[in-house]
Amino acid sequence: MWKHSKIRFYILNTIWNYKFWLFVEKIYKNHSYDIIEEGLDLDDVDITGKMRFKKKKVSTRRFVGYKYKSGMYLDNPGLRHTVDKETWNAWKKKGLIKF
Repeated sequence: MWKHSKIRFYILNTIWNYKFWLFVEKIYKNHSYDIIEEGLDLDDVDITGKMRFKKKKVSTRRFVGYKYKSGMYLDNPGLRHTVDKETWNAWKKKGLIKF
């Protein structure tokens, strides 16, 4: 039966993978934090006797995920959203899908 065949699975999976990697948008988030600079002088002491540390603001870009078809993913989710439950179960019994 064509609907549950291995060839159809591989064709749909290949099409899904190419579409995902061609049209995906990588999402990044800017993360900033303060670090204390090295090298303290006696001039860094204020009137109350407390040390004032020189701080340097560092900003990094962190990967959040992939945005594809109004969904956020950490990796390629595969074609699980594009087939019906009967076909999914048939492919799972054949060992094409491993969960």
